[in-house]
Amino acid sequence: MKKRIFTCTVLAAVLFAACSKEEGTATSGPRSVVIDPTLLEMSKTTRATDVDFETGDAIGLTIAMADGGAVYADNARFSYAGGKFVSDAGLLWYEDIGLKSNLVAYYPYAEVAPTEFTVKSDQSGDNYTLSDLMIAAKSDVTPTLDATNMTFRHQLTKLVVNINNQSGGEIAAVQVRKTVPTATVDLATQTVAVKAGAAAADIAAAEKIAGKQYFAIIVPQTVAPQLAVTIRTSGEEKTLTQTYKELDMLSGQYTIAVNVLADKIDVTVTGDIEDWDDNGSWEVDDQVPFEEFEDYFLYDGERYAIVSLADGNKWMAENLRYVPAGKRVSSDPADDADGIWYPAANAEKTADPSLVAKLGLLYDAGAAFGAEVTAENAYSFEGKQGICPKGWHIPTNAELTGLVGQNANSALTDTNAAYYDAAIKGASIAALNEAGFNWTFASVRNKASLTGAGSYLVTSYGDQYGVMSYVWGSTCSLVKETNGAVTNMQYYAFMSTYNASNEKVAVAYGNVKSGYSVRCVKNK
Repeated sequence: MKKRIFTCTVLAAVLFAACSKEEGTATSGPRSVVIDPTLLEMSKTTRATDVDFETGDAIGLTIAMADGGAVYADNARFSYAGGKFVSDAGLLWYEDIGLKSNLVAYYPYAEVAPTEFTVKSDQSGDNYTLSDLMIAAKSDVTPTLDATNMTFRHQLTKLVVNINNQSGGEIAAVQVRKTVPTATVDLATQTVAVKAGAAAADIAAAEKIAGKQYFAIIVPQTVAPQLAVTIRTSGEEKTLTQTYKELDMLSGQYTIAVNVLADKIDVTVTGDIEDWDDNGSWEVDDQVPFEEFEDYFLYDGERYAIVSLADGNKWMAENLRYVPAGKRVSSDPADDADGIWYPAANAEKTADPSLVAKLGLLYDAGAAFGAEVTAENAYSFEGKQGICPKGWHIPTNAELTGLVGQNANSALTDTNAAYYDAAIKGASIAALNEAGFNWTFASVRNKASLTGAGSYLVTSYGDQYGVMSYVWGSTCSLVKETNGAVTNMQYYAFMSTYNASNEKVAVAYGNVKSGYSVRCVKNK
């Protein structure tokens, strides 16, 4: 059988066809396969990238007999030049104009036609377009003098991240985190699916407009993605993150608007998916990023040790240092604005940010419970999550007392508590620490009434400062009224005593506006 030169012409069509032409059957002349693309307006493009094919781009093309017979060309490489894709090897077409073939092409070319495809982890430069998997197929094609229309459709998901930078620094990087980068591919059916069991990865987005717009291509999947924006200020970098609720990520385009502030990012998503019906929008996940392991958890990127104690509960083994979005930490104990202070367990008895990593932060009850405390709701916070991670809570009075035994309300003292020592009327700090609790002297921001001024209370023993420290409980013990006005509210809390004759933890009363440490307990 004579063969004639085969030329495949493909414009940068990556677009859905608006119309097509009937191909006629040629009776004379060279029968070359020519691909006639139909371009739609750019607002309707389904290609994941924003550029046409460029010289040197390559596709793989397979031609199989439509009757189920032999494969005529298997993953033949075609390169783009002069607005056409041309066979690298000068592939010749068969002469029999009556035979019909099925054509399948894909981009970008690989030496072996892909059954899996992985987007690039760093999508800067050429890696962005090389992450754009596209497939085109045409059935019942016969050799013809007319062009064969063939439409490339992108298979993956494009994210357009528009940045409104109000941080005072410069945007150093944008990442899409927690998505699986690998898909299984079926070229014949033009379908992809996220690879089962594949590990998630971070994708560095391509910078389209410096500091203002970034593109990323990811694999369609059901996922709770996270967006991370790194800002650089005076040579120092800080990464801010926002996690979304789980959603079904479809192929197509999503546009994300990000307001970047100095300490957080606010993210909204248009829900505008190009060439798709209304498939919903991304919703921000209000939960702080959290991962739990056997002896520690990661909360908002910080690692905290946890321990199982003899009371049957799992406790944090260090003090919380989390700052909720929109809140700030104060160095002034008289400042009531956000209810969070630096510890002051030092000889100067002043706020010391350098102690936070070791001692945690001090929170008033409202900050610890995650809501304003009033006389009307004071008794409603028992066992609530509050500022703790999902699945954990501020300890109840029963949990406090069940650990150390001694209670300021003598009627509630539990002499059978896990670490109760009758000789010292409480739990020995040494015994608690031997069990892994790691009691920490963090000092106190003291405020005895709702209207009085707050101040640091930093007691000391020898070289140890802040030896009278408190840890919040969530059970209200008192709402105090004077002359018809609420003057204070109190909650049960751990309190330490540390001196020459005693070193213990017992349960005391804590004033609602004081600043104490937070230790969370795992839900059962």
